[in-house]
Amino acid sequence: MSVITTVEDLRVLAQKRVPRMFYDYADSGSWTESTYRANESDFQKIKLRQRVAVNMENRSTATTMVGVDVKMPVAIAPTGLTGMQHADGEILAARSAERFGIPFTLSTMSICSIEDIAAHTKAPFWFQLYVMRDRDFIERLIDRAKAANCGALVLTLDLQILGQRHKDLKNGLSAPPKPTLSTMLNLLTKPRWCLGMLGTKRRQFGNIVGHVKGVTDMANLGAWTAQQFDPRLNWGDVEWIKKRWGGKLILKGIQDVDDAKLAADSGADAL
Repeated sequence: MSVITTVEDLRVLAQKRVPRMFYDYADSGSWTESTYRANESDFQKIKLRQRVAVNMENRSTATTMVGVDVKMPVAIAPTGLTGMQHADGEILAARSAERFGIPFTLSTMSICSIEDIAAHTKAPFWFQLYVMRDRDFIERLIDRAKAANCGALVLTLDLQILGQRHKDLKNGLSAPPKPTLSTMLNLLTKPRWCLGMLGTKRRQFGNIVGHVKGVTDMANLGAWTAQQFDPRLNWGDVEWIKKRWGGKLILKGIQDVDDAKLAADSGADAL
């Protein structure tokens, strides 16, 4: 594709270049995917109010987000496995966000680690945190984000229980991919992706593998992850995390007015 003009162009390009299991991970949802489809259709219903005969010279989208100047009120949201969409994907995305002047958010479930992003960027990035049963790991993860000078902590509140993602199960999603026959045949059709992966050492969950007791490779990571998302997450945990973090706290996943009020009472800086 010689000229890319829309997000749809990027989706089509990704479908051609990215292995099926990772493309499906990005372009799907859990269970019936009804919420996933609604997210797209609901945004299409939003219309901008058009005004005319107003001086448009020197217009600007620049503003501030959690006290930081940005070129426009947009941030790159945390996306797990970005480093499997493209070799060193999180590093590339963070650099692009830095050049454009908007925040980049690194996922807990990223391939590139907190330290990787800090080493390859100058602007403070945001870090997204899942609350897991292993509180010692969470404390160390928060401390690592502090050491990396992250500008904000983005706390996910709406994933206490994992939804079943049918395509991930059918594709045998893993990072790196397991060498099954179907996977290997699919990889043969993605030479650009394969060459990129051969050129990087980052092929596992960089924030987890080697940082959790007993988790040294993919063999034991899956079992650990399945047990870790904590259904007991509550507002007391939010207050504890804010105190431990000590910086700007953004709460992710708020969709109810009453929850938004509780979030404000908890001392969160943004939703």
